[in-house]
Amino acid sequence: MKDKNHSKTMLVERTIPGLHEFLMNLIPESINYNTPIVDIGCGTGAWLERLANAGFNNLYGIDNDIEQLQTKKATCWQANIDSDDLGFGNKKFCLITSIEVIEHLENPGRFFQHLSGLLAPEGYLIITTPNLNSVLCRLRLLLTGNLRSFDQKGEPTHIYPVFMTPLNRILQNYNLKIVDKCTYPLKGSITSRPSLKMMSSLLSLILQDEFSGDILCLLIQKVNVKAVK
Repeated sequence: MKDKNHSKTMLVERTIPGLHEFLMNLIPESINYNTPIVDIGCGTGAWLERLANAGFNNLYGIDNDIEQLQTKKATCWQANIDSDDLGFGNKKFCLITSIEVIEHLENPGRFFQHLSGLLAPEGYLIITTPNLNSVLCRLRLLLTGNLRSFDQKGEPTHIYPVFMTPLNRILQNYNLKIVDKCTYPLKGSITSRPSLKMMSSLLSLILQDEFSGDILCLLIQKVNVKAVK
């Protein structure tokens, strides 16, 4: 993967520790340092800062609250991600990232419509969201009737839980497909209570738990419609 300079100062990452570093390995090799990249929901700009420190130099970002932005290594502006106009005009991107954003949105269909329109042909998306596919999450739903990260103890602005079957149906509407998926961490949870982790470990002996980490990480590509035909 791309050479990273870990000696450079990083901004505080407002997500699960280690996620940003892990996501660097999901960037396709076809994405070079001059590739136009935009981060949707860029927050403080910590992810953009990491990309810049790794050598990427054509960086953009938008967020609902631009006052929290701290990086000066990307062109960023304020935009309502649920709105009809994100302010990009006709600009296209080969890579779009959106880390821990979709679960906060009221209209995921509009979100992917935006992303598909912004992507260059055969461009990529990296999307992350709380993982609801693990045995641990299914166990919690069975015991409490609530989804992990979306209950009273979870982030109060989480309103859209991502499940794979309806997500794939949405993606098909906008010529997008999942080409790779994994979780962070790759195995097990680093945020759950020990008692639940022990119970889920026992259940995983009889139930498939391929994606057991806390965060679902998706690499999505824009389909070449002409090639499909």
